[in-house]
Amino acid sequence: MDNVTHALAGMLLADLTLLAVTPRGEAVDPRLRRRARWASALANNLPDLDFMLRRVTPGRIGYLLHHRGHSHTLGVGLLLGALAFFALRALWRTPTTAPLARERRTLLALCLLGPWVHVAMDFSNNYGVHPFWPLYDGWLYGDAVFIIEPLFWVFTIPALALASEHRATRLFLFGIVAIGVALTWVTAFANRGTALFLTLSALAFSALNLRLAPRTRTLVAFAGSLTTALVFFVTSALARSAVAAAARDGTPANAPRVELADVSLAPAPSNPFCWSAMAVGRQGDRYSLWVATVALAPGLVPPHACALEPTGRTLTLRVPSLTDTPGVRWDAEWTAPLGALGALSRANCEARAYLRWARLPFWVARPRHELVLGDLRYDRSQELEFAETVGTSPPTTCPKRVPPWTPPRADLIEPRPSP
Repeated sequence: MDNVTHALAGMLLADLTLLAVTPRGEAVDPRLRRRARWASALANNLPDLDFMLRRVTPGRIGYLLHHRGHSHTLGVGLLLGALAFFALRALWRTPTTAPLARERRTLLALCLLGPWVHVAMDFSNNYGVHPFWPLYDGWLYGDAVFIIEPLFWVFTIPALALASEHRATRLFLFGIVAIGVALTWVTAFANRGTALFLTLSALAFSALNLRLAPRTRTLVAFAGSLTTALVFFVTSALARSAVAAAARDGTPANAPRVELADVSLAPAPSNPFCWSAMAVGRQGDRYSLWVATVALAPGLVPPHACALEPTGRTLTLRVPSLTDTPGVRWDAEWTAPLGALGALSRANCEARAYLRWARLPFWVARPRHELVLGDLRYDRSQELEFAETVGTSPPTTCPKRVPPWTPPRADLIEPRPSP
């Protein structure tokens, strides 16, 4: 998730915690609220300090492997939270008017919990995390929420703003909502229906919060955010099932059976009816990648009406061989010999390190022994982007201090014979 949403989640968590620890009928100490919000917002962003580890494994591959790496694990998260608590305790030497023990317990709980909330939110999209290292080195993907989800802003910000004592803070928070809604009208990733829905929702929810009691506002904001996440996780599961069924039923009669190894999913912002699907697997003796658009309610929003990020721009994608269904439109595919991925991993140390991150890997050989390594999830331009790297074949140097993450496509690097 983006850092603004992480900060807002931290502020909402702080307000919820203060509801729990403040006796009913007693007003929340304004200074304690400010400190709790700052502590929680900071703790909710601490795992993104992973950019400081870029030099551990130099180069683009190092960035990809260390982003959402060790700092996004439960054990390191606790350590980061504890460090934040002791740093803030030293900074805020003067206690609030609240009882000192209550303040310390509140700030400690928020600092320790914040990094875990961050990891859970990052799990919700398709980049992946591995929170259980060193017990488990594999990547986990939620495939449910777009990297920036304006609905979270719509639900949380009115309650946070109205609970703030300073006018500048209230204006700043409402400005975030206004910017998020405005962007949906001009971006290519939201259609007019989504933009209108978000605009009306922001106006209606802001008006509703003006009528609610302070305690109720916070609870409704939490319920709205939780409901949004649940809706996207449920519809993600439906989209995954639709892709699997379309791959099974859309294979031509004379073609080898499609065996999907994984499906990466990303919704359109604030639109659980439209999904971008990128699948990887095998078809006979071929390694294959597929790009599809999934419409969960094709009678209401058909695939051609879904506004989604393009992908596969670096690759020479071909017309897909699979047949469309009413809810799944196959947009493109790319294939290579099935054994080529394993051969590349064994022969090229740069590729072997890159494959510890790449979920939907592809490779393109260029003149002068150049080798482009990429991941279909983030191939949105013909230019090299953050997830693509250029090496040589054979490599001139090997990446150093590579993290021990299990390659997401270990199942296709050394594939088992088809049944």
